[in-house]
Amino acid sequence: MDRIASFLISTEVVLTKINMVIAMACGILWLLFMFLVVGDVTGRYAFLMPIEGTLEIGQNVLAVAVFLSWAAILAKNQHLRIFIVLDRLPPRWRFLFEVLAPVLGIAVILPIAWYGFSFAAESLRIKETGITYGIPLFPGKLALFLGTSLFALQFFIQLLVLLFSRPARMTIVAEEQNLAEEQN
Repeated sequence: MDRIASFLISTEVVLTKINMVIAMACGILWLLFMFLVVGDVTGRYAFLMPIEGTLEIGQNVLAVAVFLSWAAILAKNQHLRIFIVLDRLPPRWRFLFEVLAPVLGIAVILPIAWYGFSFAAESLRIKETGITYGIPLFPGKLALFLGTSLFALQFFIQLLVLLFSRPARMTIVAEEQNLAEEQN
């Protein structure tokens, strides 16, 4: 059991590093897009010559940067968590909710990933492009699939680590013993 937990924790560490590199690349993409928007606005109002395709590029950048960053946010636990109820629950119930959260996350995200794949495949098949300048829309739809797939994978790894790691089980036992001692 400990070897499984060790393997899963190592896998989670590697996946977290991969997701962080992707998130940093998304941040650089945002920065480059900001320069494009500044150039577009400056060109439009100062020289009456906007940069062509900024809208379509923006659609792709938005999809890539948002969807591919989700897994990194989850991996680093930088998402919103509400502890008002969780902190007041007995240890076993708290553990149940800790397990239930990634299960529900997987159940919600996997269908989105599946539809993202079908949207991306269809977009590639029909060679879908933006209306104004013919910039392909496939990358944004592919980002939906890849981002939600990485997000679901991160949920799955976190679930397995939670189920197989000894510290999680030991914490529940220790907290229950502390509660029993306090009641006596």
